[in-house]
Amino acid sequence: MTEPGPSNKMCPYCGSESARRLGECSVCQRIVCEHCGNVQIASGVRTVTHRECLKKADGHFKMIRFVK
Repeated sequence: MTEPGPSNKMCPYCGSESARRLGECSVCQRIVCEHCGNVQIASGVRTVTHRECLKKADGHFKMIRFVK
C-alpha cells in the first residue's frame, strides 16, 4: 500500500525523510518506517507496528525492556 504524497522518500506517518520502510502496520495498515515503528517476530510470523498503535491496541504484546 502506498500513500499519496509529494515524495516517496518521506514517511507519510511521521514525516521522516530517507527512512527505511519496514512494511504496513498490523493495526492501522499505514506505512511504517524505522523511526516510527518496529518489527516483531512471534512464532515465525513477522508483523510491523507503529509504536503509537502498539500503545493503543488492545491485546497486543507490550514491549519489554531488559536492564543489565
